[in-house]
Amino acid sequence: MYKTGVYFGRFCPPHRGHLYQIIEASTKCEKLVVVISDNSEQTRKICESAGLPNITYQLRKQWISQQVQDMAHIVVRVLDETDIPEYPDGWVLWSERMKQIVPETIDAFFMGERDDQATLETYFPQAKVELFDPARTRYPISATDIRNDILGNWHYILGSARPFFAKKVLIAGTESCGKTTLTKCLAKLYNTSWSEEVGRYYARDYLGNDETIFTDMDFGRIAHLQYEQDYQALRTANKVCFFDTDATYTDYFSELYLGHRNPLVEAYIDHTKYDLMLYLQPDVQWVADGQRLNGERQKRMALSERLLNMYLYHGFGDKLVVVGGDYTQRLSRAIELVDGLMRGAQP
Repeated sequence: MYKTGVYFGRFCPPHRGHLYQIIEASTKCEKLVVVISDNSEQTRKICESAGLPNITYQLRKQWISQQVQDMAHIVVRVLDETDIPEYPDGWVLWSERMKQIVPETIDAFFMGERDDQATLETYFPQAKVELFDPARTRYPISATDIRNDILGNWHYILGSARPFFAKKVLIAGTESCGKTTLTKCLAKLYNTSWSEEVGRYYARDYLGNDETIFTDMDFGRIAHLQYEQDYQALRTANKVCFFDTDATYTDYFSELYLGHRNPLVEAYIDHTKYDLMLYLQPDVQWVADGQRLNGERQKRMALSERLLNMYLYHGFGDKLVVVGGDYTQRLSRAIELVDGLMRGAQP
């Protein structure tokens, strides 16, 4: 058994093939160091060319660390290649940097490709180079393949990385417009997770059901609880995740109840989180459930316009689609839009 082994790569993104090689290598070492190579500008360009958000080294380290967090003999480190000439040049600087990142004597390098074996043996003569499954027979995938077709290769992406890549659909609108029902229906149809509206039950759970005693801190707490619940829903998403309202809606209620918007809430508003937003018109029948206000039609339309303008103000316009009609029409239109999103169509 080796004392210290190294498995390195860009891991952009890490996938099950990487994890398989990491785990197999770890069975041969007292300590396995997983080294993430990163040139921030190169990474940004790679992701941009694939139409993806920037997969920073911080994200990649989080994802791999989460997968091996209960395996104490595996550690994850980052090698900054920013000032190193692009591959295949720069081996001298890269080797020096590797020795800084891994000051332990490196007894073995583990690799899935043969190309760099001779070069590694030149710069690290004390280390053995072990190759395994270079033909990728168990997991026939590469990070490039995944970047080029995220959803088509979903089953290869590490579970810890899936929240980043899942498509995110926000369902919004004022009271009694069918948000909760549509959110659940879509999640069930697409066999995935969803996040419910936290604020709906906040007064019942924390204020003795007295909606007259809301404070700014309450609305800030609602926004935070919603944020955490959204993240938990994302952790189990299957390619797409649905969200029943967001912090914009919480701020809308802050204005209704307290007469002003709330900086604590607005800190959670982020239009970049979502790939698609369905804004439901209040043109279905009002359902009084004991918590809802403002059921008169003209008032409903005015409030809907007010909330819609808040979303536009906060930058949601490029992904916002207004959806109306009866429940059947809404569902059909929503499915059409989500299917388009999954195919890569713009809203």
